[in-house]
Amino acid sequence: MLSELVISNFALIKDVKLELKPGLNILTGETGAGKSIIIKALDMVLGGRASTDYVRYGEDKAIIEGCFNLKDNFLAKEKVDELGLELSDDENIILTREISVNGNNKSRINGRVVTLEMVREITQYLIDIHGQHEHQSLLNAEDHLRLLDEFGAKDLMEVKVGLISLYSKLQEKKKKLEELNYDERERERRIDLLEFQINEIEEAELKMNEDEELLEERKRLSNAEELSQTIAKAYSQLYQSEFEQSSIIDQVNQLSKEIDSLVKLDNELEEVAENLKSINYDLEDVSFKLRDYHDEIEFNPQRLNVIEERLDIISRLKRKYGDTISEILDYQDTTIKELDNIKNSQIRKEELKENIDKLEEEYLSLAKKLSSKRKKMANILEKNISKELKDLSMMQTVFKIDFEERDTYSKDGIDKVEFLISPNPGSKLKPLAKIASGGELSRVMLSLKTITADIDQISTLIFDEIDTGIGGRVGKLVADKLDSLAKNHQIICITHLPQIACMADNHHLIMKKIVNNETETVIHSLKDNARIRELARMLDGSLSETTLDHAEELLKSAINKKRNK
Repeated sequence: MLSELVISNFALIKDVKLELKPGLNILTGETGAGKSIIIKALDMVLGGRASTDYVRYGEDKAIIEGCFNLKDNFLAKEKVDELGLELSDDENIILTREISVNGNNKSRINGRVVTLEMVREITQYLIDIHGQHEHQSLLNAEDHLRLLDEFGAKDLMEVKVGLISLYSKLQEKKKKLEELNYDERERERRIDLLEFQINEIEEAELKMNEDEELLEERKRLSNAEELSQTIAKAYSQLYQSEFEQSSIIDQVNQLSKEIDSLVKLDNELEEVAENLKSINYDLEDVSFKLRDYHDEIEFNPQRLNVIEERLDIISRLKRKYGDTISEILDYQDTTIKELDNIKNSQIRKEELKENIDKLEEEYLSLAKKLSSKRKKMANILEKNISKELKDLSMMQTVFKIDFEERDTYSKDGIDKVEFLISPNPGSKLKPLAKIASGGELSRVMLSLKTITADIDQISTLIFDEIDTGIGGRVGKLVADKLDSLAKNHQIICITHLPQIACMADNHHLIMKKIVNNETETVIHSLKDNARIRELARMLDGSLSETTLDHAEELLKSAINKKRNK
């Protein structure tokens, strides 16, 4: 529901605040007062195309704000959540449209800058404007099938749910088939590539941690000469005596003997003597190990070349298939599986085709069943809408729901639906969107909304000059329909007919005034005598006693009728 509309510096409007309530909100005023400007401003805030021409002369920008309550509007709340926006605690959203003379236009939702597309995605569930403007959901043929299905929900729902499930399975199978359906040349190229990669890795006969072991061996072989010289020198110093100098082991051995001879003199040296003997044994053990290590040092340039070649192979594989030998082997396993899948895809393709054929048969059978039920519901809806149109004095109007079969499968079945109408005898049935008369179109919309009132979640309906081309008698019929529709919807209606205006739950007068030599559009909320005076003006333009009495009687009659309802 639209609770408030605030407009600043838009066309003739300087500053206007329009408070709207549930029920039937009527906007009246003389021609040119700015009633349609109000609707145009609302269209802007709903995501309509903006123009700098609408910025009030002498101002930099126009600002329009609309406050909407989404309490019972589940579709709108879902869309708000889907777009990552938040509602206030009282479930309101505030839409703001800023139109600047420099073209820097902005849209906001609850203060957050958003795209116009985001605004439109939400507002399609908020308001229908019927008349000479664009925001008309029932003129969109894509919505007609949805409305028909919602109208016949009880009879159609079970079949439709089953159809949606079948369609989902069908699409899943088709996607899998498409993935398997390689172009044959591409398939063969892929097989050749995978086989080459697998063979290249297999021929390398990789072993886990092999690269680390080879690097260690290469380090030893590359430094064999330095290792040999250093180890030989260490062994010589430890074990081998020379003419002028004895070995370290000989020196320790001699020292051990000397300390051992002193033990007889002082027992406290016994531990030192034992330690020296132990050190001597350890040094001998170290010297033997150094000797053995030296004997095993390999000077092998051929082996070094083999290692370099092997490391080069591993490095090349790493560049292609993974940073480690483990990753290369994992890639090999994955590639083998993919190759197996491709080579065996023909078998799976045949199985999928059989599944798809079976699902398509089930889908078509259920889709035809749904189509048959829809056509029955369409007949009922046609009759109901024709009755409503007759109530609105469109006696000769023919309303028809046209069915066409879709070229492709859809979750909605095989039907394409469009509402057609012929307003005059002998005229051809045409799509609803191609009807020229705004007032005629509004009455058709009023009929459709009366029928679909319980199924359509759009809570606010705007009828711009719904009375175009109709007289007082039909005006009363239209007023009764609007009043009835206002029980479950918020209605905002611009009218020139007092027969409609008198049924208002809330009545607003749009008028122009001159302030500081500038023309402004202003809005007044009318009560009691002010309403009677406005109804009198609408009756014949005068405020004579007779006209005022007539207006008062008209208002009393409307109030009594609403009370009795």
